[in-house]
Amino acid sequence: VPDTIQGIISARIDRLEENLKRTMQVASVIGRDFSFRILHTITGMKEGLKSQLINLQGLEFIYEKRLFPELEYIFKHILTQEVAYNSLLTKRRKEIHENIGQANEQIYSERLEEFYEMLAYHYSKSENPEKAYEYLKLSGNKAHRNYSNWEAFRFYKDAIDVLTNMPETEENKREQIEVLYLTTLPMFSLGYPEGSLEILQEGERLSKEIVEEKSLAHFQVLVGLYYALKGEDLLLRLQYLEDSFKEAEKTNNIELIAPIGALLCTFYWWTGECFKIIDMASKVIVLLDKTQRQSEFFGRPGNVYSQLHAKYAGSMGILGNFEEGKVLLEKGIDFALKIKNLFGLGQLELDYGTLQNIKGDGENAIKHLQNCIRYCEEGQIVILLGLAWSRLGWGYCLLGELETARKHMEKGLKIHSDAGLQYHLSLQYGLLGMVHLKSGDLKNAQSCAEEALKLSQKNHEKWAEGFIWILLGRIFGKTRKSQDD
Repeated sequence: VPDTIQGIISARIDRLEENLKRTMQVASVIGRDFSFRILHTITGMKEGLKSQLINLQGLEFIYEKRLFPELEYIFKHILTQEVAYNSLLTKRRKEIHENIGQANEQIYSERLEEFYEMLAYHYSKSENPEKAYEYLKLSGNKAHRNYSNWEAFRFYKDAIDVLTNMPETEENKREQIEVLYLTTLPMFSLGYPEGSLEILQEGERLSKEIVEEKSLAHFQVLVGLYYALKGEDLLLRLQYLEDSFKEAEKTNNIELIAPIGALLCTFYWWTGECFKIIDMASKVIVLLDKTQRQSEFFGRPGNVYSQLHAKYAGSMGILGNFEEGKVLLEKGIDFALKIKNLFGLGQLELDYGTLQNIKGDGENAIKHLQNCIRYCEEGQIVILLGLAWSRLGWGYCLLGELETARKHMEKGLKIHSDAGLQYHLSLQYGLLGMVHLKSGDLKNAQSCAEEALKLSQKNHEKWAEGFIWILLGRIFGKTRKSQDD
C-alpha cells in the first residue's frame, strides 16, 4: 500500500477532536469489528460514547454492523483500523489489550469458552504472559476437541513460546512438559509437520532435567515413533518399544502397557508380524476390559481400544480369517462411534477397507474407505488420509475401473509424500504399479514396483515386500512375453 494512502488516513485521524481520536484508537485495538459493550467497559465512559460513535459514522470511519444480539460496529476500511492502531505507543497498546482481555472475562464470564481465542490474542499482545499462556492452552484444547488439528498445533506452539520467555522455575518446566505433550496429539494426526522433532526432543530434555519418569517414557516412545514414520531406524525403535513394554509389564503399569502395546501393534503391522499383533492386541484388550478403561486414550490421539481392534482385525484378514476380522472391526467401529472418536473411526474404516481389498471385494472396500476419507478430512487426520486414497484406488482396481484407480492412488501417494511419511509408502507405489500393469503400461509398472521394493526393504515392511516380489514377477513375465511376441 503506498505511504500516501496511509498518510492521508493518518492526517484525517489527527484532525479529529482528541476524545474522538482516543475512542477510535481504543476501538482499533479491539479489532476491525468491535462491540459497544467492550468499548464502553474499557473507556469507562458513562455518557457520550454513543454520540462519539455516531460522529465517527458520519465521518465514514466506521459503520454499524449489527444491533442484535448486541450492538457491534466495524471500521469501514481495514487500513483505517491499522493506521489508528499503529498511531498508539507500544506501551499504551499493551495496556489496552490487557483491558480488553479483562473486559471479555467480566462481560462473558458465563460463556467464556466462546472467547478463548480472542482472550489468547489480546493477552498475548499485553504484558500478562500468565494469562496469555492460560488462554493459548485452553484454545489449543478446544481446537483439539473439535479436531481442528492445525489450529490446535499453532495454539500449543504459541503457548510454549510464552512459557519459554517466562522465569525458568521448576513449576514452569512442568507446565512446559504438559503443553509439549498436548502438542504431540494434533502433531501425530498431522503426520508430524515441520518443527515436530524439536518439540519431542525438548519434552524429553525437560523430563530428564526434572526427573519426570512417566513423561520421559512417553516422549522417548514418541521420538521413536517419529523416526519410524519418517523411515529411520525402524528395527532399533521396535526393539526399544519391546524393552519398554517388558518393563511396564513388570510393574503392571497400565498407563504404559496400553499405549506402548498399541504402538507395538502398529510397528508389527508395518513389519508384517501378524501373529505378534494378535498376541499383543488380545492381551491388552483383555486388560482394558478387565480394568474397565476401554474409553481412555492414554495420551494417544486415538482411542487405544479401537486401535487395537483395527490392527487385530487387519492381521486376521491377512491370515485369511476374514469373518473373525469383520467381527472385530465392527465391534471396534461400534465402540469408536459410541465415544465419538474420529481418529479411531478413521483407522478402523481404513483397516476394514484393506481387509475387503485383500478378500477381493472391491465394492465393500470402497464403501469403508470412503468413510475413512470422510473421517480423516473432518478430523484433519493427514497421517491416514494418503493411505485411504491409495486403498480406495485398490478397490476401484478390483472393479476394473483402472483410470479412477490410478487417479486415486496418485492422489494418495502425493498426500503421503508431501507429509514426509515413509511408512507404507512402499505399498502405495506397489499398488500403483499393479494398476499400470493391468493397464498394459509395463514401463511405469516396473518403475513403481522397483521403487516399492527399495522402500519396503529400507523400511523392513515384509508383507509389502512379499506382495511387490509377486508383482515384479508378473511384470517381468508380461515383459518377456511381449518381447517373445
